[in-house]
Amino acid sequence: MAVGDEAQVGIRSYAALARETTLGTYLSATSAVVFQSCSFRTTFETMKLDQIGTGQRGYARRVQMGKNVGGTFEQYVHPQESVLLIASALQGALVSNSLTAAADHSIASGNLNTTTAVMGLSFNVRKGDTLTFRYLGGRVNQMRMSAEIGQPVKVSYDMVFIDSTQQADDIASILSVSSVLPLTYVDGAYRYSSTEALAATTTAAERIQGFELVINNNIKSDKDARELGRTTPRVLPAGRREVEFKIFQRWDTTTTFNRMVQATAGAVELFFDGQSMTAEYTYRMTVRMPNVRYNEADPAIGRPDEVLSMEIPMDVLIDSPGTSTGREIGFTIRNNQVSY
Repeated sequence: MAVGDEAQVGIRSYAALARETTLGTYLSATSAVVFQSCSFRTTFETMKLDQIGTGQRGYARRVQMGKNVGGTFEQYVHPQESVLLIASALQGALVSNSLTAAADHSIASGNLNTTTAVMGLSFNVRKGDTLTFRYLGGRVNQMRMSAEIGQPVKVSYDMVFIDSTQQADDIASILSVSSVLPLTYVDGAYRYSSTEALAATTTAAERIQGFELVINNNIKSDKDARELGRTTPRVLPAGRREVEFKIFQRWDTTTTFNRMVQATAGAVELFFDGQSMTAEYTYRMTVRMPNVRYNEADPAIGRPDEVLSMEIPMDVLIDSPGTSTGREIGFTIRNNQVSY
């Protein structure tokens, strides 16, 4: 059989992940993650050597140098399958609290300086029918979450890995796919108040048509993370974290305009309440940003029949700088999984 005689299709693929105990040490992945696309790839930096002595005009020698492993993983936000990936994006503590036949998993933005942080992720990915790949030492460099009318809540993770291997490690037979539905815009609410405590307790929601949340960790995987004797990074240190948030909203009051002009400090909560889990609990996700400032809350007038609306970006800041509890964003996800 010649190369290219067969064909593999994406629908036969799978992805599974596990939480590593040591960054870069592969841990057998057993938790299936349903996804829309996965662009994990392995590439090498190469150099054609510009040398004299071959007697020919063309290049005669080429060397293979740094190995780069990474890509983007896209899914709908899921109250079970998204927890570890979101925790990797926030780089803070992942703390699970048991309830009756349920559990709350709290994730705070942090500096990877706690034993409860997700240090690395291992992936087992089958591409097509038979070809499986291991990706180890994974961290989320950038997470982008968005919601819009008529869609489930989408999230993508730009990931970097320590290393990868291609080997016969098909674990499809031990994977089970959750029957729990992802979260949709119908399940969601946007709440704004002067403080996080008030935003968390108010039942009043401000109407929006969508949002976009980006967390960028600025992870370093170039020469600063590498060393002699290795083709791959030894570490994956993170630079300054940047949190960007914006909402899409109809214009019907000067309240948002005044928040912008007066640089009013506020707190934001995104709340998504999913399907029923038990008689007492539902699957849910809460996102809180305790210290935000509105920007550009002034609509433009377009076509005569156009509804006046705004794209409002916000500055997202740490609420208590210099303290162990200071953070600019946190997630709480409720599901029926006791721990991760």
